[in-house]
Amino acid sequence: VGTQDSRVWREVSALGNELQELGPLAQSRVVADAGILVDWQSWWALELDSKPSTAVTFYDRLASFYGPLFAANITADFAFTDSDFANYKVIFVPNLYLVDDATAARLEEYVAGGGTLIMGFFSGIVDENEHIRLGGYPAPFRKLLGIRVEEFAPMADGEQNEVRFADGSSSACGLWADVIDLEGATALATFTGNFYAGRPAITEHTFGRGRAIYIGTRLAPETTGALLGRLSAAAGVTPPVSAPPGVEVVRRRTDDGRTLWFVLNHRPELVTVTLPAAGIDVLTGAEVAGAVALEPYGVLIVQV
Repeated sequence: VGTQDSRVWREVSALGNELQELGPLAQSRVVADAGILVDWQSWWALELDSKPSTAVTFYDRLASFYGPLFAANITADFAFTDSDFANYKVIFVPNLYLVDDATAARLEEYVAGGGTLIMGFFSGIVDENEHIRLGGYPAPFRKLLGIRVEEFAPMADGEQNEVRFADGSSSACGLWADVIDLEGATALATFTGNFYAGRPAITEHTFGRGRAIYIGTRLAPETTGALLGRLSAAAGVTPPVSAPPGVEVVRRRTDDGRTLWFVLNHRPELVTVTLPAAGIDVLTGAEVAGAVALEPYGVLIVQV
């Protein structure tokens, strides 16, 4: 305290120097082929009272999608109802309890044009005035998803069920189950227990030139990660590198067309990462390529 001869002073000083070096890159933009749809009106409406389950929150739904994508280094923008959906190869919709007709139509147009939509349960329930939509759930998305949700089956705290995939693998699930009728979609997984055993839990529907997937329950985190990874890869969205857990890799682009790779080690030990491309270390000016070592909590910024 009160001296420049300390770890804190040296680290803060180094950070200031690095930020000064990075100033010209501040206007660069993240390059993302995936979007996660967030709508504030729907978020607020979902968490008002008088729902089948008070345990369903938008933050939980959002985290259950974003967490596995982040861990897999699949960069996803937060998209909004007025965003340009054409920017994305895949759009994740963790929950869209409240939706207006215009947004529903835009999502339908996106999929028809070749996009991939992955939607979570309890979506398409009310309109923008929070009036229940008629015609069966998920009303504005029935044609797009090729399903009808006959009823909701929320689970008690700690209650679990199981889903089984076509390859014979299975996973625990909880919180919620949709009792689904197929109306053109195919089942990717079915429930194994309760009165809705054998009914679809996850569905896929070809719509126009695209695909719409519906996940009618909360899967175990590792299953969610594997499923979202497979569906993203099928849509042409894959991680840029195979990095160890806890290492973040993000691509950014400058206005003049330069590509930057940000590699961040969030782990307390040294890791080795194989770079997606050779280039110049922005912080040191050194040429870097291939496998590089990152110090604990280290950062590497490569300009290609």
